Amino acid sequence: MRTSANNSDLLDVATPRHSLLSGRFKQSFAYVALQARMPGIMQQVINTLHSNEHELVKKHGEEVWKDIQVITHNIERLKRELSNDRRFTLFHGNEVDKAEWNAFLSELPHPKRSYFRASWLHAECYLYRRLYSFFENSKHLRNFDYFLDLKQEDLRISELAITCLAKATRNLSKSFDNFGKLVRINLWSNHFDIQLNSYYFSTLEDRSDINVLTSVADLDKRLLVDESLLVWNCLMKAKSNKEIIVDYICDNAGFELFTDFLLMEYMLDHGLATQVRMHVKAIPWYISDVMPHDVEWTLKYLMDHKDECVSGLGWKLKRLLAEQRIVISPPSYFWTGPQAYFVMVDCSIGLYKLLSQAAVAIFKGDLNYRKLLGDYIWDSTEEFITCLRGFRPTNMCAMRTVKCEVICGLSEGTADRLLHTDPNWMISGTYGVIQYTDSLKCKCECLHLTASCMDKSLMCSK
Repeated sequence: MRTSANNSDLLDVATPRHSLLSGRFKQSFAYVALQARMPGIMQQVINTLHSNEHELVKKHGEEVWKDIQVITHNIERLKRELSNDRRFTLFHGNEVDKAEWNAFLSELPHPKRSYFRASWLHAECYLYRRLYSFFENSKHLRNFDYFLDLKQEDLRISELAITCLAKATRNLSKSFDNFGKLVRINLWSNHFDIQLNSYYFSTLEDRSDINVLTSVADLDKRLLVDESLLVWNCLMKAKSNKEIIVDYICDNAGFELFTDFLLMEYMLDHGLATQVRMHVKAIPWYISDVMPHDVEWTLKYLMDHKDECVSGLGWKLKRLLAEQRIVISPPSYFWTGPQAYFVMVDCSIGLYKLLSQAAVAIFKGDLNYRKLLGDYIWDSTEEFITCLRGFRPTNMCAMRTVKCEVICGLSEGTADRLLHTDPNWMISGTYGVIQYTDSLKCKCECLHLTASCMDKSLMCSK
C-alpha cells in the first residue's frame, strides 16, 4: 500500500530482495532508525552539551555559551529536516572532507537525495557527518567528543568482565581452540559483559577459566557462520613471511575495544602477527566508534586499575604501542564517508594499497559489514566473496552481530527457519557471523552484476 507522509511517498512494505536498504520502506529497520532512533540520538547530543555546560565554561570561558546555543539550534533544525524528509545540503564550512562529500552528494540521483528516499547508508552517514560539522565549525568546541561519556561508561560498568577476562587470558597456549574462543568473545563482546555480570560462579577459580567464561556466554548458540578456522589457517600460513601485518578495522570503544586488545595481544604473543594496525575514526561516529583518544583513555583506565592483572595488561599494551607492534593508523576520512567499500580502489587508493600489505584485514561490527555488502539486500545464501563486488585488497574477515537486514553466506533454509522461530532475528543483535574470504579466491561471474545491483548512487564521484 502506498502512503504519503512528510512530503515523501513511502511504501508500507518490508525491504524487497535485491534492493538497497532505505527508509522509504516503512517495515524496514532503516525506517525505524531514521524515524525514531536518529532523532533520539541528536537529542542525546543536545542533552550532553547542556550537562557539560559547567565544565565547558570553565575550560573555554563564558564565550562558549554562543557555541552551545548555535549548535543546539542547528541540531534542532537538522531534526526537523529529517522528520520532513528534506533534501541533503552541501557542506560549506571548515570540514576537512568537504570536497569529497559535496562531490558525492552532487552525483546522487535526484530521487535519492532526501533522508527517506536515499539509501539508508547514505542518509545515516550524512546525518552523523552533518552533526559533527556543527561542532567543527564552532569557535571552541571543534574537538568536543559528545559521545565520550557513553563510551567511557561502557568500559566502567564492565569491570567484572574485564577482570575475569584479563585473568583468563594470561598465558594461553597457542592453539586454534584458544584463538577461536578469543574471536568469539570479541564478536559477542556487547553481550558478554552483561551475561558475566549476572552469572553466579560456583568457585573463584571459575572467573579465571576461559572455558568457563565462554560457556557462560553460550557463544556458539546463535553463531550462524563461523569461519574463524580459515582466519587461523591464513595467519599460520603467513608465518613464513618476515612481516605479518593484521589490519584491524575497529568498531566500538568501551568493553569491545578491550576484547579487541585481547585478540591483538594473543596474535602478537604467538607470532600470528608481527604488527597490528588499528583503523579508527577521525570524528565522533555512530555513538560508540573508536577514536584515537579512546585508545589512550582505555589504556590509562587499564594501567590505573586496582587489580594487578588488569593493570599489568594495560602496561603491556602500552609497551606494544610504544614498540609499534600495535599501531594506530592515521584516521582516514574514508571510514566516515558514505561509500560502500567496493569503491575504495577509486576513492581512496592510498588506503586500499595500505590494506593490501596485510596478511588479513579484520572488519568489525555491523556498519563495516553493511559497507562491505553495499547496504544491499542480497539473497541470504549468496557467497560472501560475491557480495564484496570485487573488493579484495587482501584476505578478509568480517565479524558482526546481525542488526539489520543485510546478510549473506547462510546455509540453505537458515533464514526461513529463523524467520519462523524469531521474526526479529535480523535486527535483534542476538545472532552473529564470522566470515572469511581469501584474496586469491576468484569468481569472475560475481563481477557481472545487474544494473540495479550496481546502483549509481553507490559509486563514488569521479
